[in-house]
Amino acid sequence: SSLVHAASLVDPARHAPALMQLIDVKLDSHVIDYVVKCVADTVEYVMAQTLSSSHATRGRRTRCPYTPRFTRFVANVLFRAAVTPPTLLTALVYIHRARPHLFIAVEEWALERVFLGALIVASKYTNDSTLKNVHWALCTGVFGKRDVGRIEREFLEVLDWELGIHEGDLLAHYEGVLAASTSSQPPALPSGIVLKSAPLRSGEATATSAITHSYHHHVGILSTPQLHLSSAGFPQPDTTCTPPEPSYSSIHRGESFGHMDPEAPTPLSCYA
Repeated sequence: SSLVHAASLVDPARHAPALMQLIDVKLDSHVIDYVVKCVADTVEYVMAQTLSSSHATRGRRTRCPYTPRFTRFVANVLFRAAVTPPTLLTALVYIHRARPHLFIAVEEWALERVFLGALIVASKYTNDSTLKNVHWALCTGVFGKRDVGRIEREFLEVLDWELGIHEGDLLAHYEGVLAASTSSQPPALPSGIVLKSAPLRSGEATATSAITHSYHHHVGILSTPQLHLSSAGFPQPDTTCTPPEPSYSSIHRGESFGHMDPEAPTPLSCYA
């Protein structure tokens, strides 16, 4: 019988060599910086679109700086949750896919919520066994269990439950990730590789996906309205407990979810 790749559940020979190189990348500090930039670029774009539509700041370009706090947040979550490269790459695809449908009403914690929503959805789609939301909450050191559940549900709404992944989706990050990982010039993408796949269609097969979930749920295709993301009511970080530095080896249909009362955050103990 042929070998089966752990990430795709199909014969590795069916995948492009560039993809095999990509999903074996080491998640070091440089790759984390690339992830941070991807999230920040998306949030900045969405905020600029929001301001443009409201005519609030005509002629001004909104910047969403990725702060050291957010970089630490990404590094800590990836380290504590033991996130693998295939899962992280899937999250990057989802962040790009959500970009046209996001609406950010409040900038506060927007970076963290977009990243966390994409990562949790990616983890649950690509793994049969994954962390529970209470464990994701502990990994963040910021959000409570109810906050995490809400972020996940609303990110799924933004994606309109379109979770299928194709090689082209992943290879769109080939040059960026490999360049960050090696801290050198980006490697040349092999000829014949298509960076972006065609738009997903309902019922489209994902057998050739590099990140294939071992079981799929049939979900009807819905129209995607403008979706809102706000941060009102989210807990502030516990400044009395500084997470350790890891070793590097609304989105709600209709009104903003910030109008709902979130669960009071459970006190989090420091990680040893």
